[in-house]
Amino acid sequence: MTQYWHQFFDLGQSVLPLIAGEHHLGLVVLSFAIALLGAYTSLLTLVRANSYRNPLYRHGWLLVSAVIAGLTVWSMHFIGMLAFKIPLAIEHQLGLTIISVVPAVLANWYALGTQLKLTPQYVPSLSKSLFAGAVLGVGIGGMHYIGMAAMQFNGVLLYHVGWFLTSIVVALTLGVIAMLTYRNLARYEQRSSIDRFASRLLPATVIAVAISGMHYTAMTAARFYGIVEAHGSHVHSNWLAYVIGFAAVIAAVVAVVGTKVDKRLYLQTKSQREAKQIIHHLATQDALTGLANRQQLLEHLEQLPVQFYALVVFDLDKFKALNNTYGASYGDMLLRQVGERLNKLNLFCARTGGNEFVLVLPCPHEQNVSLSQNTTLARIKEIQAQLEAPYQLGHFTHLCTVSIGITRFQAGGEPDVILGEASLALAQAKLNHHHSGIEIFRSELAEQAAKRIALESDLRHAMNQQQLQLFLQGQVDPQGKLVGAEGLLRWQHPQRGFISPAEFIPLAEDTGLIIPIGRWVIEQACAILKQWQLSSNTETLTLAINVSGRQFQQPDFVDNLSRQIKQAGINPQRLKLEVTESLMLHDVELVAEKMKALTKLGVHFAIDDFGTGYSSLSYLAELPFETLKIDISFVRDMLTQPSMASIVKAIVQLAESLNLTTVAEGVETPEQAAYLKQLGCHALQGYLFSRPAPSAAFDEALHIH
Repeated sequence: MTQYWHQFFDLGQSVLPLIAGEHHLGLVVLSFAIALLGAYTSLLTLVRANSYRNPLYRHGWLLVSAVIAGLTVWSMHFIGMLAFKIPLAIEHQLGLTIISVVPAVLANWYALGTQLKLTPQYVPSLSKSLFAGAVLGVGIGGMHYIGMAAMQFNGVLLYHVGWFLTSIVVALTLGVIAMLTYRNLARYEQRSSIDRFASRLLPATVIAVAISGMHYTAMTAARFYGIVEAHGSHVHSNWLAYVIGFAAVIAAVVAVVGTKVDKRLYLQTKSQREAKQIIHHLATQDALTGLANRQQLLEHLEQLPVQFYALVVFDLDKFKALNNTYGASYGDMLLRQVGERLNKLNLFCARTGGNEFVLVLPCPHEQNVSLSQNTTLARIKEIQAQLEAPYQLGHFTHLCTVSIGITRFQAGGEPDVILGEASLALAQAKLNHHHSGIEIFRSELAEQAAKRIALESDLRHAMNQQQLQLFLQGQVDPQGKLVGAEGLLRWQHPQRGFISPAEFIPLAEDTGLIIPIGRWVIEQACAILKQWQLSSNTETLTLAINVSGRQFQQPDFVDNLSRQIKQAGINPQRLKLEVTESLMLHDVELVAEKMKALTKLGVHFAIDDFGTGYSSLSYLAELPFETLKIDISFVRDMLTQPSMASIVKAIVQLAESLNLTTVAEGVETPEQAAYLKQLGCHALQGYLFSRPAPSAAFDEALHIH
């Protein structure tokens, strides 16, 4: 052990003369500047490490910081050696020279790693920073003394014990101070540019002082014993070591540039990521309510953990009436308040469009499926009650009901299919809203929808393939004389046979096909009237055809009808348009304007199915109707139910008081006919007199040629 100490420490054992050296002040300053540059650069790259949350990027930049810091210590050492002038020829063993950088890199890797921010507000503990500073000091000292051991010259190198210990104390003390300085100043990294610069410069300065202080204290401890050459001077033959040292400085500069480039790329990437997030937010959020939209709903359904759920679709009833009455701003106000109530449920909610909302409700984990469904249904009814509570819309309180469609599903299914099932249930709920307003999906609903789609497709083909026909059913006066007919639309399907108008007319209304079909019916009616005008037997007959509310509301309805009448060359007084009372629910003023325009042309109007809709005596007085048609439901039961007989009597009396004629449809027995004649009904229509028949057969029965 004593022999080892004699090989390292100067205990007066050397017989060679002590060689004195001196430092070149300019190179000393340069060495400190390089140490400062490297330390600052390492802290700058550490900031890049802290900017990432990806472990790969974080540790990658940490390694860069450690390598730069280690090379800085290494470079400063060799420049410091160049600054030391001594008349000896000195070489450096390449292996030890390269190995000497390892403790500096490892020490910096650990010390800087303790300063990585685990969270934006993270501050390493005091004990961790103290230990990190000690490790940094050991690394600096280890690098220096291994590098000194790599020196080869004609003599021996020994160290003064006191100064050696002082160098270690300097390295440890300044290393600890450097880490504590960085720990305390790191919080300024998020402030102004001056604060950021200071938070790196001050710790870097302390680190540079630690490196330089340790080096030059250790050089003071060094004792060179050897033989001075005749013309001795400070000669370093191993030029590669110095090239590497200066290359480390260049690496530090490159690292600074790299951090700037990386920061710019990072900010660009971050901006792009934030822009994508904003775009995704806009693409998946409903702007009015702040709820998810349909796209996000579909994404959410794809990501659900495996279990059973209920997809609940809500629809605000008569929302369109609110918009039409008070304006869209009130409708928007209602939608926002509905969104606020749904948000409070702490469930996934979405607005899929218009006044339709969707809720994803986890089903209870019950082994009894029926019990689970009942629990879920009870929860949905609670939500329905919350949504149907009064809303304060500006100056008035609004009450609305909610229709609900539900489907139960297990995660992993097709989102579009799941949403489609709930929508089918909702459509059924709206049809049956006189009940609870809630409908649960059943397979029959899908079958009905499929049939409806197929029927719609067939109806479109029917128009092109002339499968539709206009049948005629005669209308007679109380004496049994034919006074006119009603045109009834019929569809003879090539495979399915006769399809009831009650089945395809509502479909045509919903799909808009009623508009081209209605136009075709008018064309057929005009052609029939044109034919009737050619015979004295039929020239006085009237022809009534049904006009749907949707068809009548078309802006060009009056112009088109006028054009068709003129082109056919018929007497417009022989054409009667039958409309239902539902037409009056729309813009009454616009309806009145159109009716008056057609009345001036000579066309007559009748109210079909009077008494079954939203009857109002006001429009009977205001609108130019000529005829009231008594619905078949009243005529059929008037002889067996006194209430029905009273209704029929009241309708006839009402018509008389308003100077309107009456037509009773669905007359099937002589007793019914006799009762209606007794009441004073002006015209009768039904199977008792004639069944609906194609126009050709109808004309043939009248002997029209």
